[in-house]
Amino acid sequence: MAGPMSATRRTRPTTAQCIAASLFALLVVVAIIVIIWLAVRPGKLHLSVDHATVRGFNFTSVDDGLGGTFVLTLRAYNPNKRSVVYRSLDVGVWFGDTYLGGAEVPGFRQPPRNETRIDVAAPAVRDALPRDVEREIKKDRSAGTLPLDVHVRSKVWFKYGIVRTRRYKMRASCPLVPVNFASPTAFDRVYCYVHI
Repeated sequence: MAGPMSATRRTRPTTAQCIAASLFALLVVVAIIVIIWLAVRPGKLHLSVDHATVRGFNFTSVDDGLGGTFVLTLRAYNPNKRSVVYRSLDVGVWFGDTYLGGAEVPGFRQPPRNETRIDVAAPAVRDALPRDVEREIKKDRSAGTLPLDVHVRSKVWFKYGIVRTRRYKMRASCPLVPVNFASPTAFDRVYCYVHI
């Protein structure tokens, strides 16, 4: 004679059922993570050099250092549907592997789908340059155009209303930015390679 307990007795799930339930739960969690990542992942930012010139360009007699100020106009474009916040931008001017000067630009908040101009005045370093670099710079200057590389570094984060993402390191390299001594107003935009 079966008692009342035997009627309510539960059967234990099999090992295969446990594995199937665990895999299904894992699949649901992964799907939720992918959907959230697609919704909040930052899009690629665009940066370019719209103009470059140099003021007071000369080699000083003291220590053969370089004198002058590199004047750059950068253009930052945010194609995202969310705001981006830049911490201060570190802008460096290079000739090949030789650092010529740089400046730090205050950070700013850029609205969605916005284009922002950034004016940079980067003083040249006063240290002596290697002789071969000095010769190359003088040769390029006498030819009328000095090709420079501009590198930009910053920390950025994206804002979604009151929520913001973690900070990302942004690095941009703008190769072969021409400083034209013969015609300083003539300039073709140079697009940068941006990495986040």
